[in-house]
Amino acid sequence: LHKNEENANSKTRNLVFISRKKMGDLRIMSFENLFDRFPSGRSYSGRSRSADKVSISRGEYEALKVKTKQYEALVDKHKEVKAWNDQLLKEMDDLKDDARNFKIIEEENEKFLKSLLRVRADFENYKRRQEEENLRYRKYVLEEFLRKLTYHYDDLERALNLLTMFKGAEGIRDGFKIIVKNYEKILADEGVRSMGSEGKKFDPYKHEVLLVEEARDDLPENTIIEVLDKGYWLGEKVLRPAKVKISKRSKKIEEKIEVI
Repeated sequence: LHKNEENANSKTRNLVFISRKKMGDLRIMSFENLFDRFPSGRSYSGRSRSADKVSISRGEYEALKVKTKQYEALVDKHKEVKAWNDQLLKEMDDLKDDARNFKIIEEENEKFLKSLLRVRADFENYKRRQEEENLRYRKYVLEEFLRKLTYHYDDLERALNLLTMFKGAEGIRDGFKIIVKNYEKILADEGVRSMGSEGKKFDPYKHEVLLVEEARDDLPENTIIEVLDKGYWLGEKVLRPAKVKISKRSKKIEEKIEVI
């Protein structure tokens, strides 16, 4: 039996491994399980083992090589997975930052949109007010201009009446009539027409009293006796009030009416 063991040991090729730590490799190979299989302090060859050397069989060596390659492959795979995981974490952080930035931009856009809508509404209101103001101003300017034209028209009519008093001025008078007619047409085209106020009741919105004739018992009080300066309409609006003389009853007639 002792010889058979020696023959078996002689047939087993003992291999010596130097630890990677001694060779300068940072990765340390683990042989704890292998050491557990050996008798205390001895290898299969019966030799004592130190911390730097160990004797194993070729089969165990091949198995260790396979496990070492698997370990190294797992280490490389772990590095790849870790790098990929780090990249994913970085991309997730970037996406979170982008989401926060997008939310901030969206809030800013909503704020700018509301501000733009307010500015647009203010501009529309301003434009409408300006159009209304321009329309009122044009109407005011037109009214003032037409009012001045009515005074010139009155002057032309007075001049025509004077020409009718002169003999031998028929040609001048006829030419002047044409001028007055053209002037009337200009005013009529703009909607200006004269008031027929004589004989009507005084209206403070249309007439302006310059004279009062008392003791006119034959007429109702405040009746327009004479038009001193014609009034004019612009459409349905008073362009120029008429200046008139109105009647007033005598005090005796008023006292009789009160007694009755």
